[in-house]
Amino acid sequence: MVRRFVGIVSGLLAILFATALSGCYSFSGTTLPSHLHKLVIHSVENKTLEPSLADQITRGLQDGFRQRSNLQLVNEGGDAEIFGVLTQYSQSPQSTSGDKVTTFRVDMLMKVVFVDKVKGDTLYRDEHVPGYGFYAPDNGETEATARQRAVDNLVKVVLDNTVLAW
Repeated sequence: MVRRFVGIVSGLLAILFATALSGCYSFSGTTLPSHLHKLVIHSVENKTLEPSLADQITRGLQDGFRQRSNLQLVNEGGDAEIFGVLTQYSQSPQSTSGDKVTTFRVDMLMKVVFVDKVKGDTLYRDEHVPGYGFYAPDNGETEATARQRAVDNLVKVVLDNTVLAW
């Protein structure tokens, strides 16, 4: 009987301890320095022949930072700034069936710099941030489908490396 009572008390103490600890930790989804509150995302400069891509990437970054960080987006006077230059865009056949192309791949590369204006530090710099996407015309997909997938992929890489990874 005593052994059973000790087991019950030990179990209750473990539950109480776990419950107390669960209130001590929260995850905000970001590892950005606490002194950063406002972010300027400059319009992505486009060095390719695809005119709408820069705007799509800029909007993707804005939406991503709204969703994945606590930073307030501002047009000027930010504690941090992001600059991007889209440097490459290409489309190429990926797979074939006989003499017919069944899948195409879209690739893009972007230069990104994320600057802490308060401390004057470069928090993230990458000359070759990739984005890619596939499309299969037989499935009713178009180059625009793959282009959006590539933009989403590129934006995710930038967010992962600015919001979470340093």
